[in-house]
Amino acid sequence: MIVPIVAAGESDACTQAEAIAATDADMVEWRADGMGTASQVGLVALALRLSAIVAGKPLVFTWRTADEGGLAATDAAYSALTRAIIDARAAALVDVQIRHPGAGRLIAAAKAAGVPVIGSWHDVGGTPPAPAIVAALADAEAAGADVAKVAVTARTPADVASLLAATRERFAVARIPLMTMAMGAVGLPSRLDGHRYGSQATFASVGPSSAPGQPSLDDLRRAWRDEARLDP
Repeated sequence: MIVPIVAAGESDACTQAEAIAATDADMVEWRADGMGTASQVGLVALALRLSAIVAGKPLVFTWRTADEGGLAATDAAYSALTRAIIDARAAALVDVQIRHPGAGRLIAAAKAAGVPVIGSWHDVGGTPPAPAIVAALADAEAAGADVAKVAVTARTPADVASLLAATRERFAVARIPLMTMAMGAVGLPSRLDGHRYGSQATFASVGPSSAPGQPSLDDLRRAWRDEARLDP
């Protein structure tokens, strides 16, 4: 279970980190694009501080660009900032958008620094056909990512079914862990049941959510407990 920090300022980010540290979350994602125009030096320092606060729960550094649903107005700082986090080893893992022009260089830098990479792709406009989702997961692995992540936007239950079918297909041959999810209220089943198809982690919130349709940590844990009681 991965819980996001989504904050516009350092104090709020640290408060959220403290709240998450007290939960049974497995990992923490810092959506640093929520910080807007904060300086690179300041963001690296804050990443180190957040890592210390959530000690024992690996921190994922993510700067999501606007075209993939990010909160920043521009992605001009994307490559330089992610590289600075890698060089400082300020986070346990970094998220690299595999379709960003700088992805190859960032993944190579992370490999050299011993920082694991989540290779991600987010379709904020809809859900592509299952073969395209399978291809995106395969592309992340081929690019050298340690984890492949695809998030789509579900408009109908058929979109969720397509994502889950693609996850199952890729899981059968993938050599790295997968994370898949359908964003939006319609996509909730993908977060509840994705593990049955090969998705090996999902996101839930303690404070602000980082994507549409993201459940709270308490709600997701409750749903899983209820599901476990119903399983034969």
